[in-house]
Amino acid sequence: MSSQWDDIQIADFDSETMQLLVEIIGMEAMKKLLATFGGETLYFMKPESVIRSRRDRKIYEAFTGDNYLELAREHDLTTRHVRKIIQEQRSQNPKDGLKQQELF
Repeated sequence: MSSQWDDIQIADFDSETMQLLVEIIGMEAMKKLLATFGGETLYFMKPESVIRSRRDRKIYEAFTGDNYLELAREHDLTTRHVRKIIQEQRSQNPKDGLKQQELF
C-alpha cells in the first residue's frame, strides 16, 4: 500500500457499514479488501446459507443409494427434501453423479 493509506482513519469511510466492517476486521484487512475489490459490488451470504450448503454436502457425502430415510431423520428433513438435495448435489458434481449411476 502506498503512504497515502498511512493517515486513513475509520471516520474517513463514508458509510456506517464500511466503518463497522473496519471495526470488525481491522484497518489492514480493510485496506487489502479495498485494494482487491475496490469498485466492485460484494454480497455477503447469510450464515444460514453457508450452514445449509455444508449440510447438503454432508448429506450427499453420506448418501449410499438407499439411505434416504436415515438421512432425513438425521437432519430433521423429509425424504422428499433429501431426494431433492441429492439431485441438486449430483447436478453440481457431475463426476460424482456419474460414479453413482455406474453402480446400478
